[in-house]
Amino acid sequence: MKHASHPKIEIFIIFKSVTNSMLQLAHRGLHRTAPENTLAAFAQSLTVGFAGIETDVRLSADGEAVLYHDRNAPNGTAVATLSRSELSHLSGYIVPTLSEALDAFPDAYWNIEIKTPSVLPNCLAILQNYLHRRQLLISSFHHEVVLHVEKELRLDCAFLIAHRPAQLNELLLSAMPHPHLRTFIWDYEVLDLDLLNQSYTQGFNNFVYGPQTEQEHIICKAFPLQGIITDFPEFIGLTTGLVHQ
Repeated sequence: MKHASHPKIEIFIIFKSVTNSMLQLAHRGLHRTAPENTLAAFAQSLTVGFAGIETDVRLSADGEAVLYHDRNAPNGTAVATLSRSELSHLSGYIVPTLSEALDAFPDAYWNIEIKTPSVLPNCLAILQNYLHRRQLLISSFHHEVVLHVEKELRLDCAFLIAHRPAQLNELLLSAMPHPHLRTFIWDYEVLDLDLLNQSYTQGFNNFVYGPQTEQEHIICKAFPLQGIITDFPEFIGLTTGLVHQ
């Protein structure tokens, strides 16, 4: 990162207006008292003041778009080889579907990460029913999937980025022809102020996921970021009433 070469006071002055409007999203819901990516975790996150939720969608063996982060169930079996019922049994809770979550919380902002290309057709079919929503952001590390969603559905989309590109030009050129693809979601560990400034001046929003400590959240507030995806509401000014573990 390039934090040290940029005095904090200068960053705060330059980006004050951006910081004040940073969208706060709960990473897989608030999952301290409920399993992650469950309706209970989503409800808890909205209760404490998050504007929205980040979640992950995979394809089950019976063709359901299920909200599940890990590639494997707790016993090591691949999610893709399990039915939703089997996955729920192995996980110890009811694994929700994408439709169930969107229907349960219609007023929330949703960042939906498509984990694998195999679930793309299901997501396209489901999301057709929610094109009226203005608070949907579809993302993936599979950038070709993002481009496909943007082309087919014209929903807001984002590239997920977990590496620091030497130059941003390739990503910008890939995204520019797609008017609804105007967001980059960066792993905290690869945040780079120069790249953030470059993308922001080109009309792109910058989100971040993965900050872990209070100091890392302070750094995020000082950077030109329009959104933060976090597990720690207490580090962004939200009161949980829960003990941090």
